[in-house]
Amino acid sequence: MKHAVILSLCFLPLAFIYIVMKLSLLWSSSVSEFKYVKRDAKRIHGPYVVNPYADLDEEDEEFGSCTDYQ
Repeated sequence: MKHAVILSLCFLPLAFIYIVMKLSLLWSSSVSEFKYVKRDAKRIHGPYVVNPYADLDEEDEEFGSCTDYQ
C-alpha cells in the first residue's frame, strides 16, 4: 500500500503539468475563437443567392430533368 502511494505521488507532477497544458490550450483556443467571431461579425456579408439549390442549366437541358438519354 505504501509503495502505491509513493508511486502515485511520483506521477502527480506529470499529471499536474498535463492538466495545466490542457487548460492553457483550451484558454488560448477560446481566446482566438472569440477574436475571430468578433472580427467576422464586422465583416461585410453577402450578396446571398436566392435559391442555392436551383438547377442553373435547366434551360440548356435537352431531355428534361428526369433523364439524360440521347
